[in-house]
Amino acid sequence: MGVFDTMQLGQVITAIGGLGTAAFGLVDAAKTVPLFGGINRIGLKHINDRVTELTPDQNVAGLPHKPLNALPRRHILETVEANWVNGTDIASQKAIAKSLIKLHFSEGNAAVLATRTNVDPAVLESVAKKNLAGTPLLPTESDVFARFDLILTAMLDEAYQLSDQFYRNWTRALAAGVAVALAVAGAWSLDGTNFWSPREIALAVLVGLLATPLAPIAKDLSSALATAVNTMQLVKKPGQQ
Repeated sequence: MGVFDTMQLGQVITAIGGLGTAAFGLVDAAKTVPLFGGINRIGLKHINDRVTELTPDQNVAGLPHKPLNALPRRHILETVEANWVNGTDIASQKAIAKSLIKLHFSEGNAAVLATRTNVDPAVLESVAKKNLAGTPLLPTESDVFARFDLILTAMLDEAYQLSDQFYRNWTRALAAGVAVALAVAGAWSLDGTNFWSPREIALAVLVGLLATPLAPIAKDLSSALATAVNTMQLVKKPGQQ
């Protein structure tokens, strides 16, 4: 491959990267359209299921009084959804969800929550009672409550990491589809009626598929290629072809 061809390749890489960036931009812009509003909620179901699991119903019938200082599950799920849709930092989302789950934790659901987090139900129920009364915890109760906190963190981390991966995979797939459509439309606009050959269509689809993974590194790759070309020109001996 000659130097001219190499320089052309750099331009091609930049153009493909630009196509991928445009595709990502269109997918991101589509989130504001009500018809495509579901893009923001990709991955949210798994988080909602996990949070619902960790906010069991209050067993009011088994208590002499209605549990106090317990945040309703509905408000927790609404806050979790708002943070996810708004794109809040994942670490912050996990911390907020964990705090909200602890606000829902009370004597009325301690036994069920203990079973779901694999800690001692009787001890966790005692912790809930003492937290409400402001009574200091015994060492064994503090140990169980610390284990409960760590297990809660691990369960939320698993839910958010999987959901985030699911969201990124789906948005990349959507961007790839948009990039393919843009590549086909662009090739057709350039070639017109001569475009509909299998070879031309295959090339357009290939460009679209390459655009999505190439977009984040296109600028760096093109710059590195230009640097390599300049270096080749500097070390080239006089008279060498």
